[in-house]
Amino acid sequence: MLQVPQRLKAFAGYLVLLTASLFWARVCTPKQEIAGGSKGDFLPPTAGQPLTVTPSDKPDVSCSVVEWNGAPTKPTLTVLCPPEEIFAPLHVYLKVSWLKAEDVPADTRGIRAPARTPTKLRTNKTAVWLWLGVQEKQDAPPRKKWVPFSGVVDVALLSLPAKR
Repeated sequence: MLQVPQRLKAFAGYLVLLTASLFWARVCTPKQEIAGGSKGDFLPPTAGQPLTVTPSDKPDVSCSVVEWNGAPTKPTLTVLCPPEEIFAPLHVYLKVSWLKAEDVPADTRGIRAPARTPTKLRTNKTAVWLWLGVQEKQDAPPRKKWVPFSGVVDVALLSLPAKR
């Protein structure tokens, strides 16, 4: 059996362990809630200034079309890079258009970009270029070509759920 001084030492040791474990639990508890099942956190709304593209030249990036909106006033193209089928911890949701109405190419009505169409993205100092099908004549099949976009409308980082 334990003697009185040993009991005091054991009790003191127990108190030290209890205090340390309670303190450690406070330090390790996350201070910020993590949204479960969130598809992504979008950036705050714009302040009215256009976001210009100033990348450094890099190799082509694989993407897939999410949506093509060919509205005559402001056409926009939304892409997901890399495509949803490719496993990646983060995906970039990118919506591009043109900064000025005079920058919009004449052949935008002929752009054929159905959802989930694979595409490529490339950048230079002035534009984001996307490899898209463009129907130049009414009865002709779409021909692939690089289409330049001068402005970014929206951008977000997404963590897509794993497919099971």
